[in-house]
Amino acid sequence: MLKDYVKEELVVLNLDSADRTELFKQMAKIFSDKGYVKEGFYDFIVEREENYPTGLDLGTHTVAIPHGNPEYINQSFISVVTLKQPIKMKKMEDADEEIDVDLFFILGLNDGTQHLQILKQVIGLIQQEAFVKDIQSAKSAKEVMEKISAVVVEN
Repeated sequence: MLKDYVKEELVVLNLDSADRTELFKQMAKIFSDKGYVKEGFYDFIVEREENYPTGLDLGTHTVAIPHGNPEYINQSFISVVTLKQPIKMKKMEDADEEIDVDLFFILGLNDGTQHLQILKQVIGLIQQEAFVKDIQSAKSAKEVMEKISAVVVEN
């Protein structure tokens, strides 16, 4: 099911972003240009991240899972983004603390009923250090898709 949401055209590797605002601006433009999101997605995701941070420190690695609101989503997607240099993200469990993150799974789901199930699957994947390392070292969107398909089949 997860691999149905991860869109190869939304896998972005080695993106150069100075901070989370710039990252969200860059990705919102890509999502908008490809017809995945509506006007207002960018403002929502910036505000949501400020109030409900999504940075996760998993010990051996860090990941963030920002997500939009169904009202701003035309077509459900999961975007996988790696950065050239990590940026500061607030921790999910402690908004006063920031961590360096260079791997993002950005969720844009237009069906609220699927949201928790998909979030659980993503969290299950990112808890696997080997999977995260594979994604971070991927050289192409196709390679990321293959890694996700392989792991999803195994689970």
